Amino acid sequence: MTYLLIAMIVIAVVVSAFFFKSTRLSSRIRRAEGAFAEEDYTRAGEIVKDILDKNHDYPPARYLKARLLIHQNQYVMAIYELNSILTLPDFRTYASEYELRSQLAHLYSETKNWDKEIEEYKMILMIQPDDVNANYRLGHALYSMKNYHSAFTYLQKSFEADPTKTENLLPLGVCYFHVGDHEKSELNLLRALETGNAGEEARFYLGSIYFSKKKYEEAAALLEISRKDRRYFVKSLFLLAKIFYEQENYERAVEILEEGLGNLKEKTDEAYEYRYLLAECYEMLNRLKEAIHHWEKIYSENPSYRAVKVKLDTYNAILQDDTLTMVYQSSIEELQPLIVEMISGLQYNIIARERINSNEYQYRAFNIKRINEPPILIYFNRSIREITENQIAQFQDKLNSEKCRSGIYITTNKYSLRAKATAASRQIELYDRELVSRVLEKTRIKKKYQTGRGN
Repeated sequence: MTYLLIAMIVIAVVVSAFFFKSTRLSSRIRRAEGAFAEEDYTRAGEIVKDILDKNHDYPPARYLKARLLIHQNQYVMAIYELNSILTLPDFRTYASEYELRSQLAHLYSETKNWDKEIEEYKMILMIQPDDVNANYRLGHALYSMKNYHSAFTYLQKSFEADPTKTENLLPLGVCYFHVGDHEKSELNLLRALETGNAGEEARFYLGSIYFSKKKYEEAAALLEISRKDRRYFVKSLFLLAKIFYEQENYERAVEILEEGLGNLKEKTDEAYEYRYLLAECYEMLNRLKEAIHHWEKIYSENPSYRAVKVKLDTYNAILQDDTLTMVYQSSIEELQPLIVEMISGLQYNIIARERINSNEYQYRAFNIKRINEPPILIYFNRSIREITENQIAQFQDKLNSEKCRSGIYITTNKYSLRAKATAASRQIELYDRELVSRVLEKTRIKKKYQTGRGN
């Protein structure tokens, strides 16, 4: 009986001591919390330190220590404290896991540790799946990492739950763009601009959408603004140049593309695509040396890119032919005597001519030997590229509009096999660079002979 009484007394003493200690700890942590609330951070820190010196793993004190570290912008140390609390077996008795992980997610965002931030928000959503802020923050974190397809789900859920969060409009618009829904992307981006929650980024993507719709005027106006943002400078220039390329204003396209060369990230697909377009613009201007320079740059880094070797072989062959080089370096007006001689050699007499662009001319002509026949249409196309079946089909449309039964197509290059087949079925005669070279050689010999006679 005596032993039982002693045991009961011991237990009572232990319980009383534990209760006293807990009460005392609770009282002290309340005083620390009060000091923190009154912004007496020094006093709060002193109390917390004293508690932790004797009770290192007391969760309320460690949590208040983490909050003090956050206040002092010591985010890395605060992250350590919060993670340490989560490892304590009884932390849920004193602190909310949701609150701890929310603090951690915020700190990872502040320290730009996006992967860890995403992990924390995913843990939060396991606790509260419909949490608006967690969906919002997770969506934005994934968006900042350009993980648009994953970000889209969380941003959409957040915005559906709280349409007042207009900060979602811009990232949602960009995500819709990347998942291929341009209509919803345009709608969200326009709304983002209206609410003032967007800038050059929204304008770049809107410009991209309008470019794809061939609304070139609207696209150009937006891209001129978005190019001011360093992130979209090269991309905006590229799309602006493509607009001018489509409009056959190759000189302006070259000016724009040259402006961005110094900002290219070399050995990337973006750089190859950029240089390829610039080379094509030089090609259309018949500035072969400049075009070759960019083809060679691409080939040296990525020989298999878009059959660039075929381009180089073609262009270098032209440059090695002095006769053809002269054709490409002269203006289309300077070539008129040569073209007239070619047409005369085919037994035709020109009665009308029309300049199409800097490389193409169209002529109406009569056959010298068959003057009673109706006139035919003759098309001259100075091109480095192989003539395609589509170009022959377009020439056929011209024949129909001009009410000509037949025509002649002359180019300084060659024709594809399909182009030849298309021409044969539509009464179109084809002449390639062999005719041009032959007439040029004949002209050169004639001039040499006349010079010799003059001497």
